[in-house]
Amino acid sequence: MIKINNCAIYGGTFDPIHNGHIFLIDALLAAKKFEKFIVVPAGDPWQKEPNVPARQRVEMVRLALVGRDLEISEVEVNRTGPSYALDTVTELHSEFSAQRYTWVLGSDAFAQLDSWYRIDELAKLVEFLVIKRPGSAATSARPNFKYETLEIAALDISASEVRRKISAHENYEELLPASVVYYIKEHGLYGAA
Repeated sequence: MIKINNCAIYGGTFDPIHNGHIFLIDALLAAKKFEKFIVVPAGDPWQKEPNVPARQRVEMVRLALVGRDLEISEVEVNRTGPSYALDTVTELHSEFSAQRYTWVLGSDAFAQLDSWYRIDELAKLVEFLVIKRPGSAATSARPNFKYETLEIAALDISASEVRRKISAHENYEELLPASVVYYIKEHGLYGAA
């Protein structure tokens, strides 16, 4: 089993991955805070219904993050049933051992931690790195969780806004990497023409 000091896990639906996600990933990679950085596209997110199948979301993540020093894990896509962070961390731990796992999430998601599946068990396995999103405070109903906050001049982009612009045939290209724009158009995703 591979042993490392610290590992960041950045999970998400990535429906689609956009420049806001990439800006955050690049900022964390540049900080060189983590020995290993894993991006985990959700397979079957239990709190939201994806607009495109998991395999296509994974492909967009691969296209967007090419050339970066990170790993893209299909652990959730390959698992049947709902995608729970606890199961993901447990499965990744069986592949390699880290002294510290850090789950990276936005302050909007951190505020909803109480709704996460078996959150108390997850909080024993990971620390949280809360990225302050514009207009959202980094607070949780569980002040005893181990977490730190990081303020990045994050881009105020949401996947729902990207999807809305695509389906309304508005200009969305500047919100996504060119490779992802091409993929969306090629496959007619989100109502793209």
